[in-house]
Amino acid sequence: MRAAAAAGVLTCVLVLASAPPAQAQAEPPVGVRAAGMGGAFTAVADDASAVFWNPAGFAGGSFFSLVLDRNVLDHDSATLLAIGTPPLGLSYYRTATGDLAGSRHSLVAHHAGVTLLHSLADRVAVGATLKLVRGVVSSGDASVSTNTFDTDIGVMTTGAFARLGLSVRNLTGPEFDVPGGGSVRLDRRVRAGIAVNASRRLVASADFDLTTAETARGEWREAALGVEAHPVGKAWLRGGVRWNTADGPAAPVGALGASVAVYGSTQADAQVTFGSSDGNRGWGVGLRFVF
Repeated sequence: MRAAAAAGVLTCVLVLASAPPAQAQAEPPVGVRAAGMGGAFTAVADDASAVFWNPAGFAGGSFFSLVLDRNVLDHDSATLLAIGTPPLGLSYYRTATGDLAGSRHSLVAHHAGVTLLHSLADRVAVGATLKLVRGVVSSGDASVSTNTFDTDIGVMTTGAFARLGLSVRNLTGPEFDVPGGGSVRLDRRVRAGIAVNASRRLVASADFDLTTAETARGEWREAALGVEAHPVGKAWLRGGVRWNTADGPAAPVGALGASVAVYGSTQADAQVTFGSSDGNRGWGVGLRFVF
């Protein structure tokens, strides 16, 4: 029965991955820790930010975690508040995309979600974040809000030396009305990742999108590489790079991040993103409580 359920999930993901590119609005990165690794986080996600990156990540993560953070880019921003413990997570995150070229409009999306987790086998878990999404689209002096439901799903398998992750974000491709008619849609994103335990204090990871989206900046299909090191007891260092593989040569976007234990199990996070001048430079700060 568990094998059949796993096969069903994988079949669903592969069907979605083969769907034609969606005319969609891209989301800014959610989570300071993930952004500090360049977004190579699908198979790393093991704290409350898993509600966004891979809901199945709760299975191999900490017993309890609370995340509050914010990323700000040139035109976009993302704020996350999430709490989780297997097999349940609660979250709210807000993404804001500024005015873009062409036919795109300013979009602020509020996501309120409940994450549920189920183990299919000793080392395989599936998870889903069920969300109420409120989107506010602005054009000029007018704005329109739309409420809809959406779902994120994820699969995670854990081994002695590596983890494999697969996620589908914005499963239904939620659409929001535009003042004067028409709509914009959040990108459905199918993403795979691997995380390798290079040593007891070093994790290396890689992500790649299985879908291509048509955005205002052209076709977008992302690949990312990242590392996270724990050189001393109260400090963590991160780095990563991501780039677009769909629309010809593109300048990569780099990131550096760090965390410091400030009191007990509370960690302060920070990241800076740099490299591309196409709206991708920015910073992020946050707090995590993990044990």
